[in-house]
Amino acid sequence: MKNKRNFIRMRHHVLLLASALFVFTGCDEKQEEEVIPGSVLMEFNLTWNGDDCAIGDVQNDHLDHPLRIDNLQMYIAPVEMRNDRGEWVEIQDVALLDFGVHGQKITAAAEIGIYDGLRFGMGLPPEINTDIDPASYANDHPLSVPGSAGMFWTWASGYVFVKYEGKFAETTGSQLLEPLSYHCGTDESYRSVTFDFEEAIAVESQEVQAFSLSFNAAAALTGPDDSVDIVQDPITHNAQGTILGARLMDLMDDAWTLNPL
Repeated sequence: MKNKRNFIRMRHHVLLLASALFVFTGCDEKQEEEVIPGSVLMEFNLTWNGDDCAIGDVQNDHLDHPLRIDNLQMYIAPVEMRNDRGEWVEIQDVALLDFGVHGQKITAAAEIGIYDGLRFGMGLPPEINTDIDPASYANDHPLSVPGSAGMFWTWASGYVFVKYEGKFAETTGSQLLEPLSYHCGTDESYRSVTFDFEEAIAVESQEVQAFSLSFNAAAALTGPDDSVDIVQDPITHNAQGTILGARLMDLMDDAWTLNPL
């Protein structure tokens, strides 16, 4: 009888050990099955009426004024994609684009799934624009003191959303001596750019989906419903908001095109 009890105890211990091993093994398997997201690569390019261009190139605007863009910077926030449930999923919180950098790229992690749209804010949403201290961000953040150098007005006015700067002349053949300086911002200037994909895309684990986003700098001055005469209106620094600044943001809202890479 004693040997039988010992056998029962031993069998009980073996079962407990086997159960524990099963639990630990199950945990390890779950850890091994952790899903790794995919990636979305966005390449940003500058164009002038469909042709590639670069900062420093001389172009003629819609009124035939010679124009050279010397600086074009822009905040975008956030960048989102629309999944097959119609939900917008954030893939990038904020970025500062500098079109002086040719073919600048942003790579962001994205949840595995099917997506049929892309959108981004042009500028900064109110919650991260006003009453913000740039010193509260790490130095490598685009809203920090060094990250936002030249792109911040005051705590009350917030950040400069877009800088579109250069020199122009009134007539062809003249020296480009007249300053062009468009600084757009304020909460009221925030715009949203939305694209519907022609075909839905699948983001898969450890796979990359790539897009090219082109900004037509010529369309920032003229569009189907409005146009700006740079001779008559060469400057706006709308820290308090101006009609010209709002018009420019509306034009720039329609100046984007999206293409797969």
